[in-house]
Parts: sequence; structure tokens; C-alpha cells
Amino acid sequence: MNDSQLQPLDATLPGTVLAAPVTDANGAVLLPAGLALTEAHLDSLRRRGIENLTVVLAIDAEELARRREKLRLRIMHLFRHTAEDPGSQALLHAILAFREGQMK
Repeated sequence: MNDSQLQPLDATLPGTVLAAPVTDANGAVLLPAGLALTEAHLDSLRRRGIENLTVVLAIDAEELARRREKLRLRIMHLFRHTAEDPGSQALLHAILAFREGQMK
């Protein structure tokens, strides 16, 4: 559920997280998605002629809370008829935990 954007390598700072893998001209993966970039990574990409990266956009805490609440309400709606059943409660909590983990 992370938002991403394409940005120039020269505008990328250490600590930025890749939203998509970085590949070379032959399609070989240089760096995997989800990696937090270091200065050494950025220098290596510059030497390889990489110009743009797809990175994860940082969102503020208020927006993240808003998205989590929207997600919680949607899942509660899906379980509206079975939320009191113990088996359904376990599944509900597992789904909530999984989906919230995807938001990080």
C-alpha cells in the first residue's frame, strides 16, 4: 500500500527506500525493492549510469493514521456478520495485523 514515485538519482538521499528493484540495461537486479539506500549504494548506481529510481514516498503520521482507520473500518465491514464468532475474531485480527504490516 506504499505510494511510490520515480525520482532522479541525484535527488535521492541516503535512507530512501526503493519501491521497485533497480535493474541494469540487461534486466539484472542491482538492488532489491524494500532496500534502504546508503551513500555507497547511491555512488555505485551513479557509476553504473542509473539515472532514476522508483522510491517509496514518505507519508506523515496523520495520513498513516487516516489510512489505518479506513483499512480497519473496511475489514470490520467485511466481518460485520461474523465478528462475534471466536474463529472469525482470530481471522479478523490476523488480517488486520497483516494488512497493517503492509502499510509500513
